[in-house]
Amino acid sequence: MKMNTSTPKVDTQFLSDLLMIAMVLALTILFFEYYDAIEEEITTAVLNSIHNINNSIAETRVGT
Repeated sequence: MKMNTSTPKVDTQFLSDLLMIAMVLALTILFFEYYDAIEEEITTAVLNSIHNINNSIAETRVGT
C-alpha cells in the first residue's frame, strides 16, 4: 500500500470561487469609488429617456 506524501493540489473549484470573490470585491470597491458619477449618468439617461418619450407623445398628439 502506497502512502500519498505529496502536497495536496488546490481544487479548481476553490480557485474559481476565490477568483469570483476577488472580482466581486473589486467591483464593490469600484462601485463605491465612482458612486457619484454612476448616479449622475443613470439620472441623466433616465431623464433623457423620459424627455424623449414626452416629445414623442406630444408629436403623436399634434399629428406631426
